[in-house]
Amino acid sequence: MTIQELFEIKIYHGYILQLFLAEALFFPLLARREKFVLRLCLSFAVFALLSIVITNVIYHWLPSGLNSVTIFILSLGMGAACFKSSFKEVLFCFVGAQLLQNLSHNIENIVYLPFAEKISDTGWFFISVAAMAAVYVAAYFVIIRRFRGGKKISLQSYGILLIALFSMLFCYLIQFLFQVYGLDGIWVIRLPLILCDVIALILQFGLQGYKWKADENAELERFIAQENKYYDAMKENIDLINMKAHDLKHYLARMSGGAYSAENIAEMSAAVAEYESTVNCGNSTLDVILTEKQYQCEKNGIHLSMMVQGEELQFIHSTDLVAIFSNALENAIECELGVDDAAARSITLRAVRKGDMVVVHVENYCPHPVAVKDGLPVTSKGNTDFHG
Repeated sequence: MTIQELFEIKIYHGYILQLFLAEALFFPLLARREKFVLRLCLSFAVFALLSIVITNVIYHWLPSGLNSVTIFILSLGMGAACFKSSFKEVLFCFVGAQLLQNLSHNIENIVYLPFAEKISDTGWFFISVAAMAAVYVAAYFVIIRRFRGGKKISLQSYGILLIALFSMLFCYLIQFLFQVYGLDGIWVIRLPLILCDVIALILQFGLQGYKWKADENAELERFIAQENKYYDAMKENIDLINMKAHDLKHYLARMSGGAYSAENIAEMSAAVAEYESTVNCGNSTLDVILTEKQYQCEKNGIHLSMMVQGEELQFIHSTDLVAIFSNALENAIECELGVDDAAARSITLRAVRKGDMVVVHVENYCPHPVAVKDGLPVTSKGNTDFHG
């Protein structure tokens, strides 16, 4: 083989750039190494050069279908040089990129092959670019945007990665067999290949989405369990405070004829009454939640008005009651703490039956406009996964 043949750029080398652009879609999902741009430029140059040389060598003594596998393996080296994410995360992303490239290639041939004799090389080029652009843009909106809000690739086990790898290798194998048996030029056989690519992508990223949901549910269950422990402890504290307040009230009554003035006795009685005034709405779980929030509001000068038919909420599990009412009142209190005018700090809570429904309404004073999107308030919290 001559030097010219070794470095000759052939039509199938277009796969190098197509694969790189597909992989670039996943770059935002991976943690980058220092001097990323420099690393990317150098590693891409090495990747492209090795891909051209090695595929030109093996083309003469191995089936051409292995060119794609060779280039894909070389691209993993580029990924390892540019990203500090784990190798399995890089592999996961690049497998997805390969499936996208394969999908765009098969869609391109669905359009090109039936009219191959009538389409010039320039026309074929534009068909290829159009198919690639359509698939990659669609992939960005359908796949990449799902990682918004700080979502990360979740691969604690190798199950998702193995399924993705198996799907990719299966697509490679089917396409390789079509080439071996001379079926690659028939446009109809591209339909099952497209189906394989789509199913593989659905499996890979559908399972990733399922893993996210499982992780979120586990985190929410952990959070709710912590809340329940907190309110169990709070209930014990409230019961103890009520007991002590009751004893102190009788003690103050006996002291009223002693050395303390009526003013002193009244002041101490008011302090005791404040801690004795627990909520009794007909639901023991809500009693604990509302009593604790009432104390918190009194401490911070927030007027809390409540009308709660707790007995109407017995059908809701205590865990859900904690999650709903605690979260709603905590958000309202957090807002009121930012109100400079103490007299304006107010929260209203209503939970009443209306026909066949129980309506819960929480309202608090807000001194500034609230951002609204699609008819719903937008969270001011940084983490949009657990705040809506």
